[in-house]
Amino acid sequence: MITALLIWLFKKYAMPALNRHRNTGILKFIIPTKNAAALILMLVITKPLFAQPAQEQITKYNVLHSGKVVGHMDLYQKRTGDDVYLKMISAVKMRFIFSIRVDCNEESFFQNGKLVSSHVQRKVNGKEKANRITKCAGDGYQTIAEGKSGKVDQKEISNNLMLLYCHEPADNMEVYSDNFQRFLKVKQTGDHIYRIDLPDGNYNYYSYTNGICSKVDIHHSLYTIQIQLA
Repeated sequence: MITALLIWLFKKYAMPALNRHRNTGILKFIIPTKNAAALILMLVITKPLFAQPAQEQITKYNVLHSGKVVGHMDLYQKRTGDDVYLKMISAVKMRFIFSIRVDCNEESFFQNGKLVSSHVQRKVNGKEKANRITKCAGDGYQTIAEGKSGKVDQKEISNNLMLLYCHEPADNMEVYSDNFQRFLKVKQTGDHIYRIDLPDGNYNYYSYTNGICSKVDIHHSLYTIQIQLA
């Protein structure tokens, strides 16, 4: 329908103007005001019709420790064509010998399936404990961890840990950790269940329902918590 309208407008206004001024000098090639206005109006009207609308989604999770809800996590997704923006915000409060509050803020931006930049910020009891950036630079990636610069010799990063919340991975695939700033291997341990061993000796299990991450079991040397769909 839109294509037919464009063709009709072009034939009605543009072609007659082009034919009338085909043999004139470039300074005399002026489309009549009525026809020019019609062409401009056509472009203004049709531009939003062809633009791909952004798709936004928020997925909410509960954080549990010993069966009790101790925090919440929100995953915000914005998809515009082949571009993907992810933002994950979590707040967890637990009590061991004393009360501990952990606030995390993570962001990732992918363009045409390639990671362009990511940022991880973590605070414990209000004090910053992690501030890490990964950004595309030339044929690789530049990293910054608490002010110290580094690099990742990888031409393209197409998957990171944040994306594991959006779709189920494949066995033995490697995903980029924006926190550790290195690649980690995914190992399938059961039906729709995958394990990732972390460089600090801890490990996580990711479980999926209908292709979406429904639970993450985080096994730390000091505690075990679960992140479950709310």
